[in-house]
Amino acid sequence: MYHNIVLLGVVISILFYELTGFSPAGLIVSGYLVLCLQTPARIAYTFVIVFVTWGIAKIASRWIILYGRRRFAVMILLSFAVNLLIEGSAIFGTTPGLIGCLVPGIIAQEFERQGIIPSLLSLGIVTALLALIMLWFGLPVLPAFML
Repeated sequence: MYHNIVLLGVVISILFYELTGFSPAGLIVSGYLVLCLQTPARIAYTFVIVFVTWGIAKIASRWIILYGRRRFAVMILLSFAVNLLIEGSAIFGTTPGLIGCLVPGIIAQEFERQGIIPSLLSLGIVTALLALIMLWFGLPVLPAFML
């Protein structure tokens, strides 16, 4: 059933993009986020990685030509590297874990492409729609303390 949620997220993301012109931070991201709504710490940690990745890439683009596929590859690799540095350092202790291995890089790429606010708003709308669909089917969506 969970693979179906991710696929449904792709369909809703495509429809949302066609209707509004705004990408919900990648096609697969909303599906993965809605599956992790029960663990908000993972979502927060993932967005920390996204913002750090986006910031580093923004600074690096002053000295390196980053565009197209090269920029996307740098975002993916930077998100891996930032996550490894944080998980490997004893300063931060244990982390709640990253959502997917590509999700932070995809979100950072969309931040760079269309801006932070439009990306977050469209991602929030599509994720909320998916959460409502999951609730309609009786699947657990929200953490127990929120019910």
